Amino acid sequence: MFPSFVLTAMTPNPTQTSSSSPRPAYLQSSLPLSGECLTFTGTLASMTHRAAGDLTEQYGGRYVQSISRVVSMLVVGEEGWPLEDDGQASQKLIHASDLIADGAELRIISESDWLHLVGLNEERDEIQRSYTPAMLSRLLSIPVNMIRRWSRIGLIRPVRRVCRLPYFDYREVSSAQRLANLLSEGVSAATLESSLSQLSDTLAGTDRSLAQLNLLVQDHKVVIRDQYGVVNPRTGQRLLDFGAEPELGVYSEDPPAAPEHSNHLPNDVDRNPVATISFAEASLRLEHRDMKEWTADEWFHEGCRLAEESACDSAINAFRNSLSMLAAEWSSPASPNQTERLEGIPDPADVNFHLADVLYRAGQTGAAIERYHCAIEFAPDFVEAWTQLGCLLFESDHNGPAEEAFLTAIAIHAANPDALLHYAQMLDSDGRTEEAAEYWREYLVHDSRGPWADHARERLEHAGSLTH
Repeated sequence: MFPSFVLTAMTPNPTQTSSSSPRPAYLQSSLPLSGECLTFTGTLASMTHRAAGDLTEQYGGRYVQSISRVVSMLVVGEEGWPLEDDGQASQKLIHASDLIADGAELRIISESDWLHLVGLNEERDEIQRSYTPAMLSRLLSIPVNMIRRWSRIGLIRPVRRVCRLPYFDYREVSSAQRLANLLSEGVSAATLESSLSQLSDTLAGTDRSLAQLNLLVQDHKVVIRDQYGVVNPRTGQRLLDFGAEPELGVYSEDPPAAPEHSNHLPNDVDRNPVATISFAEASLRLEHRDMKEWTADEWFHEGCRLAEESACDSAINAFRNSLSMLAAEWSSPASPNQTERLEGIPDPADVNFHLADVLYRAGQTGAAIERYHCAIEFAPDFVEAWTQLGCLLFESDHNGPAEEAFLTAIAIHAANPDALLHYAQMLDSDGRTEEAAEYWREYLVHDSRGPWADHARERLEHAGSLTH
């Protein structure tokens, strides 16, 4: 969760006073929450419930902790979904829905809408901002590799890419994290599916979360169709099944039951028998193709999967196999349609980038630096590779080349908070405090929340004290 905002910075001035102080009638009616009785459900992304309650009263409203007929507005937090620890929908939300059905004048609004209502558009924009994998890793305490894994299997989707650097919607990743945590804690997929279906009546975006839940379940139990398959169990790639209309829902490990008084399964089961088994088991069963027949793309995705499971040595071999096959592919005589021939093969820059990452994790820093250089040779604007290269060079005490790498990354994408952060850190460590201050300030423009933003402010205060 984002740290609570400093309330003094947000207190309206000069007309706003403490909720305990009397206000003139004309002033009371001018406040945006005048006459409203509010409560909150779910985790707020912008502040704690207590801080939100204080703000509610400062803006003319009344804050209560429970839902009842006197409540006129229920604000739903945007850090994940309003789900209890047992996977059930928030009791406040269910009660509010029942009250509305009974004719109560109660509105259910999102945290972003509430922030806009009280004029805190900067905080609302912060929630709606897109984030790099590294930023999300720091904010949500999720390993960067997990974010990349979720992106690879389609669980989360970047809202944009700048020079290959993906940016994700904070709420979407937070939602996926909440569902993944509940599943890992033993909450059944059926319970979560039921809860999300309940939320769909009052909250937008639950259809996306149902799809996320479906993929989370499939990531552990893969759906495999006879002969052709819907999922490649070795790579985790999901293939489009053009023979059937996809359904939104959680796949069950049990086959569909036959109709009562019938000796046959339903027609759709006859046509498309489905088996849900683990990745490992599926890999053992599908022995119709030897590994020597794998494509460069299959080796690449296998390397990603192994890296995500921290099987670094095996991942390194898989990525090297992919690169060997790519080298052969690029050196072979061009087919009549070169574009068609290269479709479906991995980007050499991406393969080298992932190989560099796993080499570093395996303790082979020198080899990792070499592979980041290779990634950049294939894609000179690969801003994430430039940033990572700078980090490894700095870690290896090659400060001159590290500075060149960071400045190149910033020149390619000036709004990249990751490069700004690491370059400012390097300048600080070199004692170049005033120069670092310039980059700390720029970093805060693009990432103003979280522990590193707090650290940036501390460094700016330190730089200011040195210049006075």
